[in-house]
Amino acid sequence: MGIPDYASFLSFELLTNSTSITPAPSDISVRFIFHNGTVSNTSAPAVYPLFGQSNEVIPWSTFVSEMSQVAIGDQASWCHVCGNTSAICASSSASSSSTSSSGGVSKATAGVIGAIVALAVLLGLEALFIVLGGYRLRKKDSRSQDRFMYEIGYGGSDYK
Repeated sequence: MGIPDYASFLSFELLTNSTSITPAPSDISVRFIFHNGTVSNTSAPAVYPLFGQSNEVIPWSTFVSEMSQVAIGDQASWCHVCGNTSAICASSSASSSSTSSSGGVSKATAGVIGAIVALAVLLGLEALFIVLGGYRLRKKDSRSQDRFMYEIGYGGSDYK
């Protein structure tokens, strides 16, 4: 079968001589295997040393410490490294900026305050429109509705 043309194969292989189902970290080693599929399907994957080491197989503890220096450990770091500010990174940058506030209100509190202010302005404009426009609020008379229904032919013979 092999690797398709223009594809590659990369693997971190975990090795141990321990017979335990869950070996101790000190019993685990790692090696890096790579195969460039564009060369040919007949070549075998090659083992390469990692992190400038001379050995092709390195202890797990060395692998973890070296990877932690080059790995991107969380979403916020990923968004920072790739410079993305849209989609999922927008929420990540917003949450990271809200955690480093300078003593002001949080973004959630500011949103609630903004909604209350907008509602107060809307109600104030409505009250101003009613008072200055000469409009009055009054209870709807149910008899006038019944009279209308009679006049258009839906009422009974009670109204004349």
